[in-house]
Amino acid sequence: MQHSPRDESKVASSSALSGQWRFLDLLHGASARLLTVTAITVAVAWVPLAIFCVVRGGATFVSFLTDYAIQSRFLVILPVLMLAAPNLNGRLEMVARHFEPFVPQNQISRFQASWTSFERLRNSRLAQGVMVLLTYAIAAWLAQYLSPQGTEIMPWTKGGGGFRWMSLAGTYAVFVSYPILAYLGFLWLWRQLLWTRFMRSAARLNLRVIAAHPDRLAGLAFLEASLRGQMPFSFCLGAGLAGAVANRVFHHGQKLTNFNYAAGALVGAVLLICIVPYFVFTPVLMQIRRRGLLRYGAFARAMGEQFEKKWLDQPDNVNQDVLTVPDFSATTDLYSVVSIVNDIRVLPVGLVDLYILMVVAFIPVIPVVLGAIPFDIVARAAVKLLF
Repeated sequence: MQHSPRDESKVASSSALSGQWRFLDLLHGASARLLTVTAITVAVAWVPLAIFCVVRGGATFVSFLTDYAIQSRFLVILPVLMLAAPNLNGRLEMVARHFEPFVPQNQISRFQASWTSFERLRNSRLAQGVMVLLTYAIAAWLAQYLSPQGTEIMPWTKGGGGFRWMSLAGTYAVFVSYPILAYLGFLWLWRQLLWTRFMRSAARLNLRVIAAHPDRLAGLAFLEASLRGQMPFSFCLGAGLAGAVANRVFHHGQKLTNFNYAAGALVGAVLLICIVPYFVFTPVLMQIRRRGLLRYGAFARAMGEQFEKKWLDQPDNVNQDVLTVPDFSATTDLYSVVSIVNDIRVLPVGLVDLYILMVVAFIPVIPVVLGAIPFDIVARAAVKLLF
């Protein structure tokens, strides 16, 4: 497999191999160039909005600063998406390298072609240009439906001097800031779509897997490393939801219980974007399990028959040295192997990884929930815990 590493991907690969991911690692592991580009992008998306609001007065600026949706999207989501991209690329490259020993020699060229196609399309200028056009087409389409009475509209976005009823800050947000954020989101989704396509191509190969592998995934447990790279995107989904809900709860007086559906929507989005692509390996794992149960089961049955014939059909063989005979340990070991085959998971996603993705997605929601609880209720609960 040919690789085209850049400074950022080299750093990301070493971070991916460490097996851990923390949000601060995105800053510590990023190259100087990536940090600079991220800072400039955040500044382009956020600073003009702040300047336009300051010019209009203190009340407008306060409205801007307390717009939780805007602050979470441009000061949290935007930099996280940019800083996390090289980390994910490094993980995907690492997982692709781990595939190579599983690929038969006569299918290596096909596998390499799939990976080359993934890299080419991921870095395609044409695809990026299409996404830019798509973001602006969506912005122009949505702008005509925005209304000053909408619950998503904050005071700082209203006023003369901009597009229709919008202020200069509101117009800048619609046609500059939000398209930047949407473009980065499209890039992440595009990469996820290409990764799904690559995994589907790999799953169709005659992979040399081992049904009795102790990872209970026929040796494919390394796929979970790429799933862990989706944690930043899961966090961004939660942050986007938290900002939108916070505006409605703290500025419009809506009850938090009105957004029970939002939690289900967040779970569904995480599952659809981060988990569902790995279902391409479900047919492969099901076939491996069926074939393994037939082959190992037949072997275990034959050995069990010999064991019973030797020890149960002839009780005279039982003596004080019976526990030192290797027949018992050999039979136990074989049946342990068969048990592993029987326990093969049909989805290469562990419950731990699934729980982590969900926890990371709901972390940004916690401050909103705590802030929406009346102080007297919190105080009474604290008193009960202390006394």
